Amino acid sequence: MWVKEAFRDYYKPKLRRKLKRDPTQEELDERFEEILSQVNCTLLAGVNEGVGIYFYEIAKFTLEEFKQFRDQPEAFLFERFGGGNFKLNFYEGPSFIVCVNFKPEGEPKWEHLLLRNARKIEG
Repeated sequence: MWVKEAFRDYYKPKLRRKLKRDPTQEELDERFEEILSQVNCTLLAGVNEGVGIYFYEIAKFTLEEFKQFRDQPEAFLFERFGGGNFKLNFYEGPSFIVCVNFKPEGEPKWEHLLLRNARKIEG
């Protein structure tokens, strides 16, 4: 599962330090499931501003919402938000886990979700 692989650098070193040895696959799986049970996500969309790309939050997802699209995240993002540069940030409670990037091709459907004072999109 792509999520387990994406989280690995977050939980494996901490578990190794805690156990003072290399964790078994079972211990890794248990820790992953523990983290996953507390996960929440923030979706950011990239906006070209001058010579850079700035990312703005456009949605938040609970664990239950994430479970509905975790098997096909890019298809979900495209269907709901259209195309663009997306960052899906994962958190265990308040602790940042990892950012996973997606770039579905197509017209954006998310621009109306930007805060008016946060965007500088020229028409």
